[in-house]
Amino acid sequence: MNYTPKIDNLPITPYLDEICENLKASESRFLVLTAETAAGKSTAVPLALLEHFQGKILMLEPRRIATIAIASRVASLLGENVGERAGYSMHGENRTSKSTRLEVITQAILTRRLQSDMSLEGVSVVVIDEFHERSIHADLALAFLKEAMQLRDDLFCIVMSATMDTKRLSAYLGNAPIFAVKGRQFPVEICYKPNVSVAKAVKDELAELDTGSILVFLPGLREIRQAQEDLSDIDAEILLLHSSISNDEQKKVLSTGKQGTPRVILSSAIAETSITVPDVSVVIDSGLSRLVKMNVATGMERLVTERESEFSAAQRAGRAGRVKAGKCVRLWAESDRRLSEQSAEIERVDLLSLVLECAEWGALSVENLDWFTPPNRAAWKEAQKLLKRLGLIGEDGAILDKGKAALQIGENPRLACILLEGKAQNRSDEAISEILEYTSYQNRSDISRRVKQIRIEGALGVKNLLLAGFPDRIAMRTQDFGVYKFPSGRQASLIQAEAQKHSTLPAFIIALDVDSGEVQGKIRAYKALDEEEARAFLESKAQTKTRSYFGENKKLICEEVKCYGEIILSAKKKESSVADFAFAVCDAVSKNGIDWLELSDKAQDLILRARFLSQTGDTALKEKLDTLSKTAMDWLTPFLTEAKLTKEAVFSALAYYLDEAKINRDAPKSIMLANGKTRKLVYEDQGSAGIVPVLEIIIQQIFGVKETPIVHGVPVLLRLLSPASRPLQVTRDLAGFWANTWADVCREMKGRYPKHNWQAF
Repeated sequence: MNYTPKIDNLPITPYLDEICENLKASESRFLVLTAETAAGKSTAVPLALLEHFQGKILMLEPRRIATIAIASRVASLLGENVGERAGYSMHGENRTSKSTRLEVITQAILTRRLQSDMSLEGVSVVVIDEFHERSIHADLALAFLKEAMQLRDDLFCIVMSATMDTKRLSAYLGNAPIFAVKGRQFPVEICYKPNVSVAKAVKDELAELDTGSILVFLPGLREIRQAQEDLSDIDAEILLLHSSISNDEQKKVLSTGKQGTPRVILSSAIAETSITVPDVSVVIDSGLSRLVKMNVATGMERLVTERESEFSAAQRAGRAGRVKAGKCVRLWAESDRRLSEQSAEIERVDLLSLVLECAEWGALSVENLDWFTPPNRAAWKEAQKLLKRLGLIGEDGAILDKGKAALQIGENPRLACILLEGKAQNRSDEAISEILEYTSYQNRSDISRRVKQIRIEGALGVKNLLLAGFPDRIAMRTQDFGVYKFPSGRQASLIQAEAQKHSTLPAFIIALDVDSGEVQGKIRAYKALDEEEARAFLESKAQTKTRSYFGENKKLICEEVKCYGEIILSAKKKESSVADFAFAVCDAVSKNGIDWLELSDKAQDLILRARFLSQTGDTALKEKLDTLSKTAMDWLTPFLTEAKLTKEAVFSALAYYLDEAKINRDAPKSIMLANGKTRKLVYEDQGSAGIVPVLEIIIQQIFGVKETPIVHGVPVLLRLLSPASRPLQVTRDLAGFWANTWADVCREMKGRYPKHNWQAF
């Protein structure tokens, strides 16, 4: 049966057969396909694959709305309903049948499929669409898929993307062929309006709009709601587009509006590339995007609003030129600088789900998988630590039965633990209610169905089910009003408006939504805990250990404490040992930085010379310097042999750890010149220029030296002095000085110091 309906009007159409043949001929069975805006790749490529390949086609989309839109469009072109030859699957919704050959899926679905059937039997081609968005699910799926394709020689994969670093991607995929297709972009007028509000920009454009819709890009839901309120008086249909909005509401955006009624679509970054919003002729771009970033040091995520990248700005502007010439209004100054592209999610977000999936796959460390962009190792270790605390993986990192059950539920591991605890205690309805209140998820029956399918034994016995998923988010009230301390030691405060509602705040809370902040975090959502229940939970998990630290005037305090992380339940003073003293010193350095030690001049000089070498390519030394404070327990402790901190002991520790002999060899404190004279070198931090070796020398003492001295490949900065040690010249080009400047300097100096030798050579 013919799978190619009339799609002759798409720019990609003439290349479809060639794309499929290139894929079949690829030695790695991967193909990288880049296509500009409006090329039609998401619609036409799956249709062509259906005709050229016999098995099933799986097509991954980064967003739910795109998944529905593409399946619906392809089904329409085939003259069928969704769920016949073209369908889609996502959590809570499945529109497929036995006849479905093209299944459009959200990215997490592929990971589940691979976990249950590594060889993907029956599937001929996997298409990963919009890879440039670099979602963590796409990176994980691609890493798994690389291994899965080794089991079969008839499984193929197309990675589709807007313009990105295709050469690096091709190399990662076994030198996969790259196929580039031009789009059909109508001209878009770009204008800049800094300091203009979103509402005013929309109203200005509505006044001039003949036909079409206005698409407004905003960083997040809060700004979308605010804009909706600010535009409540306009004569236009206002639609919202955000991942937290229901599927039905999002689908409205993809439909054509009423004839003669202008539309204003207020959207997050969801509309950048994944979907085509119909009839858009004007884009208004706030220039901002909202990202989640993991703070590994605190174990908390931080929501940040940043300037969008140049790549995102170009994609957003392109939305206005899909069907005709359009206009993009940028609410920032043209001179504003931006990053060329945003970092991949895998480098900046919580890795909890990823690490659990990898444990199920059998990849127990970062190195066990071949990544396009490796996850942050410190973030990986933090995720493993929490997964162990949740009881989902063992001490060796291998997945446990409870971890397998959590993956079957298909929710974030934290939420899955709450559901599993509720089921184990016969309190499933209560657990589901907690989940629905905490998240924007609406489908109670879908969660209930998945929970019922799980077999689980062994309840924790916690009264508040949220503790099963957020054991690290229990927090104790401090002496500062509205401020709470977490097991990590991090402190966070309630949002001021929330704190002011209460004259007395609960002693213990579970912070469900907390921003790590720069210095102190912000608690955006929490549940109060019964104090007796909280203390019982903490007591059951507490450890007894010795804690030593420095109080006022660096006085050593040593205590035996019962604690849950950094939450102290009880403490009593004890006699300190040398080991206690050493721990307190190293802990203080870790928290306050290396300067807490009050370094001697020679220790500072050693570090300065080490920094010089690190900037000239010594990566091992650079890593040591970058982590010097955090690793003090390793390098400083062996040299603290008494309960006394001396500058000599600190220098000895640094000299051993940084390898003073190597530093003295490669960044010497003196240099022998070509004329046989040995003179002292100093190393100076010159800001953006980095660490520079400097030689101050009376000019007669450098006679006979024709070229600039070199230290570890770096020219020495020469400060040439008069016989009275006054500055004459600063140069890193001694040969140029002799050839161009010396004659003038010599004439002047002969007049001032006639008794000195002025014969340079």
